Amino acid sequence: MTASCGLCERDLEAGYLCPGDTLALAERLDRMPKIYSALAGFLSPAGRATTEFVTRSHAGATLPVDEAVLDMRYGGIALVLEGWRSDVQRVRGWGEPAVTGNVEERVLRAARWLGMELSWIADSYPAAGDLASEIRELEGAALSIVGATPDRGKRIGNCVAVDASGVICGAVLRHHHGETRLVCPWCTCVYGAADFLMLKTLQPEEA
Repeated sequence: MTASCGLCERDLEAGYLCPGDTLALAERLDRMPKIYSALAGFLSPAGRATTEFVTRSHAGATLPVDEAVLDMRYGGIALVLEGWRSDVQRVRGWGEPAVTGNVEERVLRAARWLGMELSWIADSYPAAGDLASEIRELEGAALSIVGATPDRGKRIGNCVAVDASGVICGAVLRHHHGETRLVCPWCTCVYGAADFLMLKTLQPEEA
């Protein structure tokens, strides 16, 4: 009986998340604390003077605040990460995780914990696809504010490795600046610099 990836729906021999989406989730979790920190610079709406007041009470003037950023900085990101950590621990039969520290520390702790448990999540957690999807959406929402996108690399083509049954892998290969080799995110086949020309000549016409 075969399974399928909970995110991209690609066929799997077993488990709930394919290697490519597991790697992408690991990278997003690693970036999440950095994105959280970057959001601090966008709390004040762009194009509004810092001297503009939203209140003239005698208690003092309050600077305008971007509510979308405020929601993500003070609750949103931390609650999503901690919610998934809590559910993973529930499924594993563990107790509720302790929630301590300031919001920045909570984001770092939850993201790091999920990252360390990714192998189990991909193999044994039925909601792995939903977890990966929500983290992807969360990162997208944050990046739409800070105006940055992760370096996805230059698309080289598709992996041409053939498995024991004669099936071509076909996963997308991307090259990042400074890399001297390519590693397929699906089958982990490694292509050295000397293989790049061969790889290009073996690409299907539609690639």
